[in-house]
Amino acid sequence: PWQLWRAFVHVVLALSGVEAIANLTGVMKKPVFQTARKSIWVVAGEVALFNLILAFAMVANPPGRESHVGDMMAYQAGFYVGKWGEFLVRGVGGLLLLSAANTAVNGLMSITYVMSRDGELPGVFQKLNGFGAPWIGAVIATVAPVLVLFFAHDINTLASLYAIGVVGAVAINCALCAFHPRLRKMWRKTLMGWLAVILIAIWITLAFTKLHAVVFVCVVLLIGLSLRAITRYAQKRRPKPSLLRQAIVEQLPIDALMRPKLLIATAGSAQLADTALDLARQRNATMVVCFVRDVALAIGSEARLTLESDPAAQSLFAEWLEAGHRYGVPILPMYDTGGNSAEMIAEAAAISGAERVLIGTSRRGSLHQLIKGSFQQKLEDLLPPEIPVEVISPGGNAAQAAPAQEPAAPVSH
Repeated sequence: PWQLWRAFVHVVLALSGVEAIANLTGVMKKPVFQTARKSIWVVAGEVALFNLILAFAMVANPPGRESHVGDMMAYQAGFYVGKWGEFLVRGVGGLLLLSAANTAVNGLMSITYVMSRDGELPGVFQKLNGFGAPWIGAVIATVAPVLVLFFAHDINTLASLYAIGVVGAVAINCALCAFHPRLRKMWRKTLMGWLAVILIAIWITLAFTKLHAVVFVCVVLLIGLSLRAITRYAQKRRPKPSLLRQAIVEQLPIDALMRPKLLIATAGSAQLADTALDLARQRNATMVVCFVRDVALAIGSEARLTLESDPAAQSLFAEWLEAGHRYGVPILPMYDTGGNSAEMIAEAAAISGAERVLIGTSRRGSLHQLIKGSFQQKLEDLLPPEIPVEVISPGGNAAQAAPAQEPAAPVSH
């Protein structure tokens, strides 16, 4: 019975694709329960069918209990089909493993980004690159498995490291869902509770039979909880950015909304402040600072950032407010997040009534241009002809700008 139970534990891990589907429910087409149900049944049926086919093939051609542990399917394909079948299975298997590695890296990037946004990890994990991905999280998500490979090489060991994490996460989810009021009917809660008990038993089995997996989980938890404690301690010692909205209102003169408006599109930098504000001062215009976070992660709508929850945006607008005070130019901040920065900037220009959109020179290479196209061209296609797009660079004439006059009286509330 013990050997049968251990075999059952290993078979359960083949259904880990269902757990991957559960992670995507936040971005599924509505109604989510129908989309998720279709995906889960397809994956479950596919895994069960192919495991049965492989089991029949192994029983008909038993290679030995300890042989071909890591390439059983390729071996059976070579026996039944021939060399070309074995080559095809190995090739497809390699591509699937690359896809799985990409999914794991993307998942770890998303987790670190969302936890950083929620204040559970340091804010440095929220820094995005030109593609809208958290590059520090990408580095960690790539380095972590590389470090693991220095200590674990065979498939059985690596599978146990993966399994103890997946089973533990799903067991926690099922145990919590068993007490969730939205299940309403008792038979649903009972089934969910029994599923949680089975998964907990599987996790305990893995913990006692795979001690290296327990060590791995302990190391991950130690690092994660330590970073969380450091983040919480730093948040208590560092005063939170406050009164930002009050500062924005106080620096706006009475006629700020009546002046011409220039919109500067920024992805998180104030390098163009001098050049842009010098142009705005020459035109006696209000500077609309549009900070767009182009987040290319499937993290769900519940993870949407706001100005109050984005420390990077608060710091950026504080820099622009300071620069605007020097030049005597009122600053009107606009903030948005999403997957299409060109559309969001065009919407911001239309909403604010900007007469001109300023963007910086692109530092992206030809590969980015080939994949995503020219950002300036996209923006010009979205904007009406009367709103031109002007490319500016840091430095310009702003370096010789004279000190600004005192700003007008603030708006009283």
